[in-house]
Amino acid sequence: MAYCCQCGVELDEHAEKCPLCNFEVPPALVKDRDKNRIYPRAVNAHTHQTDVIKNKILYAYSLVSLAVVLILLVLNSILQPEHKIFQYAMGCIVASILYVFLLLGYIKRLTRILMSLGLLTWLLCMFLDSIDGVFTWSILWAMPIIAVTTLVFVIVRILYRRGKHTNHFIFIPIYICLGLAVLLPLIELIIQYNLFDRFKLTWSLVSTISLVCFSGVVAGLYYQMPEYIKERLIRIFHV
Repeated sequence: MAYCCQCGVELDEHAEKCPLCNFEVPPALVKDRDKNRIYPRAVNAHTHQTDVIKNKILYAYSLVSLAVVLILLVLNSILQPEHKIFQYAMGCIVASILYVFLLLGYIKRLTRILMSLGLLTWLLCMFLDSIDGVFTWSILWAMPIIAVTTLVFVIVRILYRRGKHTNHFIFIPIYICLGLAVLLPLIELIIQYNLFDRFKLTWSLVSTISLVCFSGVVAGLYYQMPEYIKERLIRIFHV
């Protein structure tokens, strides 16, 4: 049985990365295990089935969206004068196809998905704001809020990935709550500056304190929880 060179955790026979610290198993060791393997390497058929389902979902949604866009174009050509609501609707429909594409996981890394979602949301806001002919709220409100939100969640994702709790999925809501605890004051600062031309924190402080306390309570309960209860929760909730 092999052991991790970085943290010393015992590794499974087919493991290529440490489940605790994500340290990669040396390629030479992997080759040696492949040579000494008695049974053939297992093939994960679930991945292929998942890809087929994702392709069907994207294909069906794209066809429905295309049909709706064609209907809107016909209605827009019939009605006089032209209404801006059709431009808003078509922009949102096209963007929704891209949202579905990203959320289905066609881009493999979650960090890239988060950045792509942020960029797509900002472009959608710019398009919707440009329909009136003047850029107003997309620059003053949408751009800083989307940028801050994307940046915070990308940092949270990186910290969670590099932390020691990657295989403890109970820490996912803890990291999300801590990210929201940082994000909410930043959003309120943007709102306060655009509305009153000042920086002042009110409701976001209450939210931040509540989220931090909740994260601390959950983490404390997890660490103080008996091992048999942890194992039972893992089996029930698959966390």
